Amino acid sequence: MTGNFTPVERVLIAHACEDYAGNWYGPQPGGMHYSRYDCNRYVTEGHLKNLHDPYRGRHKMAHVWDAVKAYLDAHPEILAAGRLADAQRAERQAARDARAKALLAEAEVPFAEGRWDDALALVDRAELESPRCVRFDGYRDVIARKRCSP
Repeated sequence: MTGNFTPVERVLIAHACEDYAGNWYGPQPGGMHYSRYDCNRYVTEGHLKNLHDPYRGRHKMAHVWDAVKAYLDAHPEILAAGRLADAQRAERQAARDARAKALLAEAEVPFAEGRWDDALALVDRAELESPRCVRFDGYRDVIARKRCSP
């Protein structure tokens, strides 16, 4: 991937490509046909807007677009699989969220034992499973406060 993306941003790009690229490529219901250019554009402009929004984003749209293109170039099976139904996307997201929540639950053990770095590492892993599942910085804040308390 091009650009200076954080690991979490890379996961967001991967998830957007995996979940939505098939909806914007090839023959579609109603006789529409989307090109690869359309696919890259709609995934970037629509599903990854927060990465390049002029008010909130950290990146230029061109860099996000390049990252989408690079990810799809590296994973042609995504486009070959075609369009996902809303239920399929919801199922994928639920599985990601479940993995993230399991890691957060696992983090409770090192947290209770005062192993702050281990707890933080599990929070970080959870965020990489499903970056939009919960507000992970809240967990980090709790760990930091507990670490600094007497």
